[in-house]
Amino acid sequence: MSDRFLGRQIGKYRVIRLLGAGAFAWVYEAIDLDLEIPVALKVLRPEFAGDTAAEARFRREAATAARLRHANIVVVRDVGQSDGASFVAMDLLPRSVAGRLHELARLSETEVIRIALDVAAALAIAHGANVIHRDIKPDNILLGANGEAIVADFGLARALANSPSASATNSVTGTPHYFSPEQARGRTLDGRSDLYSLGVTMYRAATGRLPFEGDDWYVVGRAHIEAPVTPLRTLVPELSTEFEAIVLRLLAKRPDDRYVNAAALGDALAALPAAPRDRVATMTPAVSMNTVEALSPIVMHSSRTRRTLIGVLTVAVAIFAAWYLDGTRPETQQWFTHRRVASVMSLPAVTDTSARIVRPDTVRTSDTLRSVVSAPQTVGGVRPAVLARAQLRITASESAAIFVDDKQVAVARWNSEHAATSRLSVRAEIANAPIGCSAARRDTTLRVRDGDRIALSLPVRTCVRLTFNVTPRDARVIFTPLDGGTSLSARGDTTGIVLLVAGKYRIDATAPNCGPFSETFTTMEKVRDGVVAIRIPMLC
Repeated sequence: MSDRFLGRQIGKYRVIRLLGAGAFAWVYEAIDLDLEIPVALKVLRPEFAGDTAAEARFRREAATAARLRHANIVVVRDVGQSDGASFVAMDLLPRSVAGRLHELARLSETEVIRIALDVAAALAIAHGANVIHRDIKPDNILLGANGEAIVADFGLARALANSPSASATNSVTGTPHYFSPEQARGRTLDGRSDLYSLGVTMYRAATGRLPFEGDDWYVVGRAHIEAPVTPLRTLVPELSTEFEAIVLRLLAKRPDDRYVNAAALGDALAALPAAPRDRVATMTPAVSMNTVEALSPIVMHSSRTRRTLIGVLTVAVAIFAAWYLDGTRPETQQWFTHRRVASVMSLPAVTDTSARIVRPDTVRTSDTLRSVVSAPQTVGGVRPAVLARAQLRITASESAAIFVDDKQVAVARWNSEHAATSRLSVRAEIANAPIGCSAARRDTTLRVRDGDRIALSLPVRTCVRLTFNVTPRDARVIFTPLDGGTSLSARGDTTGIVLLVAGKYRIDATAPNCGPFSETFTTMEKVRDGVVAIRIPMLC
């Protein structure tokens, strides 16, 4: 049973509560005892634990996923085996798109685009490293503190589904409702299969329905291969025709009829009228030269990437020419001053591959370019570019420090003008929170454009250390937050201290042959020397 590891220690991880259960593994919240931080611990189910090939494949694919580094890919911290249990430790992100869809019938078009942009960015990086996910679905798309989509379980579906134990139970690679047609046929897959599954996810999120429903996976698989898709606007008329066209193209039966890669999909999503202004798909990480070749099949096809490279080279030539001619004859220098300003003004905006289309009435110039075109108000009738600005308002909890690009700028709230930039990191943090309190920090990355007025809330809360004593020791105890958040479930024999986000809670305890126990409390009322000690008396 999935609760067999609750309160136990696997390697250096102490298991706190169950987060989810799948066909191949259980996922727990656990504490890394070395770093004193919470993690998500995926543990291979016992029926696969004796399968040496499955265990090795599980660890190998997890190690492959660990090498993928991107803001929209979950961080794999550790892969290992302890006392017969194979595990993968990842960053703890308790919210998911599946949970969001459980709360709401469907999501707004803007929110779906926001999620799809993030997933497309993650897929571009993975596909560039020749890693195919094979199981893109709402359960595997987690949500960060600010709603950013973070993809989990790269490669694990293939690792587990290819084991003899999986074959024995008629399991297949992936989830049938999100299969691509080629996946349902058992054919060789490439990145376009993941794009199809993302299209199914977008369809489900935007309409509240799957394109093909049913309990028989074979029937659903045949539908993906043969049946036409009901247009989205037939179900939700308020969706835009442009958005519908993108989703239907992703759901094309033939891979060649879909987008050529995730970068091309990101371009199409970013150009939608409903695309959120505070998030764009980042299709390339910071890479060294020896990784460019590996990324080129996915990234270098992007027309925006080509324009970026042309723009950067043109700027470099202009700067070099300015330096070279700086000491030449006055008349030559004057001629070049006019020519270089005119040429800089005619350059396309230089951005990375994540950039949106720049409005034609706006010219943005980097600090380097400003040094080239600075000085007079006009030269030969041409006005130099000016620095683009935006207005930012950031609010957080009263005791939280606010950081912009890793520099503390205020406490609790910050309202200021800021230069437009393609990437601005912002975070709020409670400095004296206990180690491992993920609620005490919130961060995000913004794209700030000329004329933007951005209001951002980064709610952070401190945590308290909790210890509880209950008899009998096999009692099940649940701490439910009454002011929002995630419940904590634990067994009575849990040892040590766990963390609770500060606030008001209801305790529910149950045990065989005992009467149920229920009580409400506020953490700050019970805290003593930084620890909340709870005694749970049960009548047995």
